[in-house]
Amino acid sequence: MPQGSASTAQTFSGFNSFISAAQIPPDLSLAQQQDFARLRLTQAGLSSVPNEKSIPDQIQTIMSKWDPNSQSTLLQTYLYNVVSNAYAPFYYKNPDDDERSWERALAEAPKMPEESGQRLVPVLVRGFYALGTRVEYQAKFIAAMQARLHEMNNSLTAVMDAHRQRITVNLDTSRRQHIDLSQRCLRLAVKVQILRNRGYSLDAQEEVLRKQLLALEQQVMDPSFQGREEEIWARMVSLRERTRWLEEEGKRLGQQAENQQTQGLPEEIIQRTRQILKDYDAQLKRLAKELEELKKEYEVWEEGQQAGGR
Repeated sequence: MPQGSASTAQTFSGFNSFISAAQIPPDLSLAQQQDFARLRLTQAGLSSVPNEKSIPDQIQTIMSKWDPNSQSTLLQTYLYNVVSNAYAPFYYKNPDDDERSWERALAEAPKMPEESGQRLVPVLVRGFYALGTRVEYQAKFIAAMQARLHEMNNSLTAVMDAHRQRITVNLDTSRRQHIDLSQRCLRLAVKVQILRNRGYSLDAQEEVLRKQLLALEQQVMDPSFQGREEEIWARMVSLRERTRWLEEEGKRLGQQAENQQTQGLPEEIIQRTRQILKDYDAQLKRLAKELEELKKEYEVWEEGQQAGGR
């Protein structure tokens, strides 16, 4: 609104009598109407300077909107990094970041599960170069995850091979010992039965030996040993399949990120990539935990087998 006295320029709030279209002759051109309006404003003691930016100022405004180094650029948004709860309070905005935008991004940060012990902190990204740098970092992170999955897969393969070799040898040895003990027990049972048929009774030592032989036979024939071995083997196979699936998903995601680096990433792809990376991290932690538990259970089972063999 033109500058001037409020009592002179306005009859009531929101209406200025000097800029009313009804007082300008309709048969004049736009330039003539502007000259007429300027004359009326001057006569009323109001400012007749147009409230418009000059062409250089408008060009500068447009350039600042598309310049990634400008604070008012349109090519900027807040993404989020996953950090530990212990370090999250020590993250601050950059000196040239807008305080209100930072506070809004901080308030709108997605929530993570409390048991994860992590939080999301906002990070300002300006321009396609910064976004491409972030995508390259994510691609390197995916490559590191793939290398880690390769190591875990190789470790599982080595454990399964060693397990197969040791168990096969132990099974063959135990099978031969079982056959030998079964034959000896059978011969002993025949002799005991013959002695019983002849009316001879067993003394205390022979009765203790008979009970020990029956207990050993029950331990050898106990199906829990075989069931425990099959359970451990099935869990190892399941872990190996999950590792292979994670490796294939990582390769697919890395290829997808490389293909879209030069095209720019939509917000949907960024959100999906962030969620997949968080899921991968959680699955890797769970996989490492299960592998550690499986190793401990296998060591306990192997110690029990060795103690039983002795």
